[in-house]
Amino acid sequence: MVIDSATIITGSFNFTKAAEERNAENLLVITEAPELVQAYAATIQAHAAHAHPYARGDGGGSSATGEVHGNRNSKVYRVPSCKGYAGMRPTSVVPFATEEAAQQAGYRKAKDCTQ
Repeated sequence: MVIDSATIITGSFNFTKAAEERNAENLLVITEAPELVQAYAATIQAHAAHAHPYARGDGGGSSATGEVHGNRNSKVYRVPSCKGYAGMRPTSVVPFATEEAAQQAGYRKAKDCTQ
């Protein structure tokens, strides 16, 4: 956690009752470290830039039917009419509302997709 321009909290501590009372957790408060704060903040922003909001689905991690699905590893997207659309690994799926949104994010359409 970046607290202010000079303070960071790091460690494995989850802010829960179990963490406080039962678990083997650690918490480190680093103060007066503005350079380290800048490094932490840059990392947070880098991860936020490629993060996607969680959407509750069927419990399998897949998106709703009809969405455009991108593969985060290959940067290829598929629509429901594409061969292999249903077989995409849920952990690699990046959902897009439209093909245009996928293309703007740097994804290209899979070659085995029909029009």
